[in-house]
Amino acid sequence: MVVKETRGRRRYVAFTLGRSVPKPELEDALASASCGQLRVIQCAGGWCIVRCEPWQIQSVRDIVTKAFPGSESVSTSGNLIKLRRRYPILWDTRPRYIAFTVSLGEEELSDAIRERSNDDGPSLKFCKSGYAIVKCTLRDSDRTIEIMKDIDPSSNAFSSSYKSSELKRAISCREPSLRAILFARK
Repeated sequence: MVVKETRGRRRYVAFTLGRSVPKPELEDALASASCGQLRVIQCAGGWCIVRCEPWQIQSVRDIVTKAFPGSESVSTSGNLIKLRRRYPILWDTRPRYIAFTVSLGEEELSDAIRERSNDDGPSLKFCKSGYAIVKCTLRDSDRTIEIMKDIDPSSNAFSSSYKSSELKRAISCREPSLRAILFARK
């Protein structure tokens, strides 16, 4: 059995939104339509990618263009990488994760990051026992490191990846006692 037989073929629809839209706002617009399993893969720089089933493509286009006037569906693909390579802005704004050693707590660090960034900016994904994982975009990686240095001068970026699971493995190798916390199911 092939994976596609189990989960079905997925389609990725790229949109220009005309303005910068926070990912939660786009997720709310899609959720209110109750159109099934839709997922916002990426939303930054006035562009977004929505994953859907082949039969949902037209519905997704209608929902997004109705919810965000001035938005336009620019392309649909079955391959996320091909879609990102076709539009350089999507390639540059794809999610990236950076692991840091930190001396601040989770709440303090999260509040400080939120104060210094906009809706498309970095966000804290994990913070425990002196380690933090921050989500940003490729384009904002350097700015994210500067923000972290400004917040916590003792912070040090030691790894980055496009998959947070790779960084969790790197942290668990440095600090085996965090393995259960890092890989706990939600």
